[in-house]
Amino acid sequence: MTNPTPYTGANVPASTTKKTMGVLSLVFGIVSIVLCLFLPVLWILLAIAAVVLGFLSRKSEPAARTMATVGIVLGFVGILANIGSMIAGALIMTQGL
Repeated sequence: MTNPTPYTGANVPASTTKKTMGVLSLVFGIVSIVLCLFLPVLWILLAIAAVVLGFLSRKSEPAARTMATVGIVLGFVGILANIGSMIAGALIMTQGL
């Protein structure tokens, strides 16, 4: 009886860790804060998406837990910044400055 060929590991799937939602949460949170003065209604949607993706990522992607947490925090900051920007814009428009 001959020995089978030694195991080379070629058929073992690579251990990939998915971080897609965590990265998207982080990016959407940053973009929503940076661009809150320009079209705040549009960017608040990105802030909400950052929060939602962050919570989904924390459950399904354990490798991206830190990025998801930062994305959630930045998403909430983005929501507050966008609301503040809308209020400031409304006040400026009503004052006629």
